Amino acid sequence: MTSMIYRLGAPSAALVLMLSAAAPGLAGAQTISGGSSGGLSGNGVSASTYGSGERTTTSDGSSIGVQGGGASTAVDGVASTDSRAKLNDKRAMQRSVARAQDDDERARSTTQTIVNPGGVRSRTTSFYREQGEKPVRETVITRTAPDGTTTTTTR
Repeated sequence: MTSMIYRLGAPSAALVLMLSAAAPGLAGAQTISGGSSGGLSGNGVSASTYGSGERTTTSDGSSIGVQGGGASTAVDGVASTDSRAKLNDKRAMQRSVARAQDDDERARSTTQTIVNPGGVRSRTTSFYREQGEKPVRETVITRTAPDGTTTTTTR
């Protein structure tokens, strides 16, 4: 069994959603951003997801946005990805799921990112199981506070 966490460069499914009430980049703008990514793979399956979000506040208003996606592969099996997002003027949320399965192995990765006035929170949970073995689970949680401080927890 081989397992690893890695960052994605070119996902097979991606979603970007933004809402702007002011033009970002104005003088005095404060931007906070954060995100997480992860994935696990074995001999014949792999699944990985990522998500990130951003909030920019200016004297004229604010803008929020989220993006995310995933990738999955299965040799002689089934693989799928799904990404969804919702937002309004105060909150943006995205969720990406990647699944891969063959006769002997299963992999799944889920990322959820939420942007609100309290900051940006992103959580990625990845799971891999080979038949007859104990499952491997990994979780990465990233929180960015309104003052810009970021904390990352890995379980």
